Amino acid sequence: MPSEAAANTVPMPPSSAPAPLWNAAEYAEKCGQTHRAFDDWFLRRHPLQQGDDVVDLGCGTGEFTARLARLAAPGRVTGIDVDPAMAEAARLQEGGNLTILQGSAEEADALVPPGSVDLVVSRAVLHWLPAVALPGVFAAAFAILRPGGWFHAECGGMGQAPALITVIDALAHQHGLPEWPGFPHTGVVYEQLEQAGFAIPEEGVRTIAQRRPFTREGAIGYFTAAAVNALTRHVADEAGRQELIREAAARVDELRRFDGSFDQTFVRLELLVQRPA
Repeated sequence: MPSEAAANTVPMPPSSAPAPLWNAAEYAEKCGQTHRAFDDWFLRRHPLQQGDDVVDLGCGTGEFTARLARLAAPGRVTGIDVDPAMAEAARLQEGGNLTILQGSAEEADALVPPGSVDLVVSRAVLHWLPAVALPGVFAAAFAILRPGGWFHAECGGMGQAPALITVIDALAHQHGLPEWPGFPHTGVVYEQLEQAGFAIPEEGVRTIAQRRPFTREGAIGYFTAAAVNALTRHVADEAGRQELIREAAARVDELRRFDGSFDQTFVRLELLVQRPA
């Protein structure tokens, strides 16, 4: 029999699912360090130059965006996030050469003047969007870049965190909710970027596996503050969402690796492509 959470499910086609309802403070506390630990890895691939004008698509709570602003000064940095709570939190970082705007990544070209920035970045965002939205994101990024500008993004790739996805899908079946929709397909993304007009250098579209360290408590935090959003965004009431979060936390031991740790294997799809000069 469907649970109370299933009874409160809002039917919607997967391709039109809304952005997750994020708890910005909880995400920053429990998930931020997971990504911040790989900021240097991301920046080494395409270092910012002083004076670069930059847009951060899906800026979240803005800590990384603020770092971009410090590195790019006196260049202008604009963070964009569709979630009201995330945008509000990111505005605490605002000032000087940093501006935060609320809006979707697909509509970035309506928020930022065409041909006005040197670099568009995106971190841990694209896998949360419906697959049908990605061509629009790539087209918007292309439009706001100056000729010769770069689009540098990373997100979850196919094969990421298999134990975590297995638990998410089990909970989805239990509650009559949609399964995890999958991660962006590398080959499809490659062709979509070409169709948007980008030039793709060697290894400009690639996947990289990373072992990310977690304690048991940290795994609970990441699971309940981030991954379980794949389910809770389909539940209409707060009681149903909280029940799912409690159930996810109770299954954390299923995330334990063969070596006894709670480390997770992340697979990142990384894009580094250029608008032709």
